[in-house]
Amino acid sequence: MQKQTHSQDVVLIGGGHGHLELLRRWARQPVRGARLTLVSPQAQSGYSPMVPGMIAGHYAHADIHIDLPRLCRAAGARFVQACAHHIDPQAKRVSLLGQPDLSFDYLSLAVGASPCYRIPGSELAIPIKPIGQFYRYWEQLREQVYRKHQPLKLGIIGGGAGGCELAMALSSALEEPVYSGRVEIHLLQSGKKTPADYPLLARRLAAREMARLNVKHHPHWRVAEITARGVYSDEGQFLALDRALLCTESSAPPWLSQSGLAVDEAGFVQVDDYLRSCSHPHIFAVGDVASAPGDRPKSATESRNQGATLFENLCATLQTQRLQPYRPRRQWQRLLSCGGTHAIAAWGGIAAVGPALWRLKDYLDRRYINQFHQLPVPTSRVTESEFATASAPDQHGEKIPSAVD
Repeated sequence: MQKQTHSQDVVLIGGGHGHLELLRRWARQPVRGARLTLVSPQAQSGYSPMVPGMIAGHYAHADIHIDLPRLCRAAGARFVQACAHHIDPQAKRVSLLGQPDLSFDYLSLAVGASPCYRIPGSELAIPIKPIGQFYRYWEQLREQVYRKHQPLKLGIIGGGAGGCELAMALSSALEEPVYSGRVEIHLLQSGKKTPADYPLLARRLAAREMARLNVKHHPHWRVAEITARGVYSDEGQFLALDRALLCTESSAPPWLSQSGLAVDEAGFVQVDDYLRSCSHPHIFAVGDVASAPGDRPKSATESRNQGATLFENLCATLQTQRLQPYRPRRQWQRLLSCGGTHAIAAWGGIAAVGPALWRLKDYLDRRYINQFHQLPVPTSRVTESEFATASAPDQHGEKIPSAVD
């Protein structure tokens, strides 16, 4: 067998939803002559719309996570478990912690966003992301409540859809008789609308569901400081809490602005209509880390849709074809999980709640993630020459782990 050559190296930084969608599509329609490498500090990537269901006990950890090495094998890509910390756009190199640098012809970023620590005392709170880290904390906390039989006050800072879903999921998981009502869940938000981007009827239904689950809602409660005893508002009010959970807007990883890429005031990578960096067209960015033209909401659905366009434009770039602009799709339906087997659905200004809508959300989420679980993975034995090609050093003499390693 002749040794295969790779004319173009594409490096994907981060296992965000956009890159998951790109790899899923690449597995079905790869581009010849291009080599993909995915770099991620975690070997698994959680599907965020199913996280509240995992907290509430509807899903196991494995049900909502995608195995990144397996996905890379299915797509014929290499997987490097490492953390990126610098990009040199001119030299086309990315630096990794504890690993040799990677060179690239094209780069894509879907690293997600980091917890926002702008509130004084935020280091005392528990960030919701990364999901895996928060889930380990949640398991320990639930066990602690079960064993010690002590009252516990939890405060969730952030009144968006994610904060509402998390509050109801936590309350639902802790409403079992064994916990004897010893846990209080507080939802604190700076505004009045919860969730803010939902229509009025949906917000009223969410308020009703939170009341049913004994979630204590605090609107117009802007947190000014987090302490070991609780939180202070900007008006001087104090709320005693045992632990605060951060579900506020995320921030961009600081190393991005230090890499010479054009970023907005918050440090997110500015991209054009084709999802390319405004300053370096050979670099793409999608998901939370991207700052796209216009006021576009950041969500898992938006990241997935961007991933589809990213795939098309990356393939077009590799084949010197015309790129297509990304057009946000209008969400005709939005689903909000309500802790137990209830969900709220919103269509424009219309909304409804009930178990049938939760079953619909469950079906849609499972159907999407099963597309990754069911991707065929090559099982044929790797010949010595193929292994040498996959494991060969790159042009700078660095041996990079491959998908077959």
